[in-house]
Amino acid sequence: MHSSLKKWLATSTHKIDTLFLRFHTSVEGRVIELKKDLEASLSKVFALAYGPPYGNLNKEVSLWAIELMMEEREREIVRRCGCRLPETHGLPCKCKMDEYSVAGVELYPYHLHQFWSSLVYESPPDRAEWEDHDAIERNIFTAMVEDVYKQGPAAIRKATQILRPHIHPQVEGLQEPRESEAQRGRPPKRTNAGDPSSFEHERARAEKRSKTNQSPRTPRSKTPAAARKSQHMQVHNERNVCPYLRYVPPSIHPLVRGWFDPEPDGQCGFRAMSHAIHGDEGHYLQMRQDIITEVRNHWGLYEGVYLSRDGSLEAVVHRLDCRIAGRCTQEYWFEEADLLVFETMYNWAIVVYGLYGGRHTYGYTALPMTAPEGITQPSDVMALVFTGAHWVRLIIEDVDGVTPMPPFSPQWSHFQNMTSIPDWDLLYEQEQALYAILGGHYPNDDEEGD
Repeated sequence: MHSSLKKWLATSTHKIDTLFLRFHTSVEGRVIELKKDLEASLSKVFALAYGPPYGNLNKEVSLWAIELMMEEREREIVRRCGCRLPETHGLPCKCKMDEYSVAGVELYPYHLHQFWSSLVYESPPDRAEWEDHDAIERNIFTAMVEDVYKQGPAAIRKATQILRPHIHPQVEGLQEPRESEAQRGRPPKRTNAGDPSSFEHERARAEKRSKTNQSPRTPRSKTPAAARKSQHMQVHNERNVCPYLRYVPPSIHPLVRGWFDPEPDGQCGFRAMSHAIHGDEGHYLQMRQDIITEVRNHWGLYEGVYLSRDGSLEAVVHRLDCRIAGRCTQEYWFEEADLLVFETMYNWAIVVYGLYGGRHTYGYTALPMTAPEGITQPSDVMALVFTGAHWVRLIIEDVDGVTPMPPFSPQWSHFQNMTSIPDWDLLYEQEQALYAILGGHYPNDDEEGD
């Protein structure tokens, strides 16, 4: 025994009374190393173990246990499994893991011995069961939800879409009810037809109004862009349910004939511009590049417009040059300064409505900053609503051939180039007078503090 221990410890000088002290010290050191390795493995994540059936074990049990089970899963069984792993390590054997896989059951920490989670060893080993399986599953799910929160809004939306059918299966597959062809209401005398319902009556009025106002107001100079707009305009026309009327002065509400609500993905401003020019919102990335080209070619004209917002041409180009389709972050959003560039590029007048002070509506009009020689007026007018984070296009109805337009914005009045667009501010006196009669107004400096 003495010679065997000396050989194991690789020494030949220790006496038997000191040899056992060194032996116990060596064993204790090895035990400490094993505990350290086990504790470190408990905090490690094995990338290959993220999926089933090991996904619920990551950071819940020692990585060593996961590696042992993966090796066991790859082991070939010639005649019989043997089921040795449950007895030697407290882990499910290959045949048990195959049963779980066929049944669609994922592995949880309570399928393993408690040692692999607590790293507390008892001699003899305690085979007591886990106390609360449901609590373990809830803790794992809570940790997964926290990971989703850390990944941001996109991951939250995707997880919500996946979970909603399982949590609320009763709302899946719902469709709009079919419209009833039968007339409702009290039938008048000498007829079998019933009176139209409120919805049918309102729809008939809207159809009649659209037929009588097919040419509500001929633009002063019809451009190809305006022609495309009139051909492809597809907007909501249920005026009584427009969700953006709170941003419009109440006197304008009866004139709102419809609205176009772009995808709220950070590209909404460019989508609204694309819808106005091309007839659909799909060209929003091209609109970004068109504005970049315009700003680069005429930076001297637009420098004052962007000075307070972006500060430099490079900053403007960085904000506009987003080539990722779909959702973008706030640093690439459409700004009100971009409206002046759009108006000048396409020779449009734009009306913007919104809220200031959280409860007061306002409106302003902006015209092109300059125009080529021979152009004497804007080619068309577009109305927008800005909610503070979203742009929506409005369709405003004429009043006896005149569309109400609010006063000019101070920014346009300051930066307009009067040498190339003389008296353009006089073109819409009639429209602005109608807006004043209807009760709309633009906020002044005193009202901003309300």
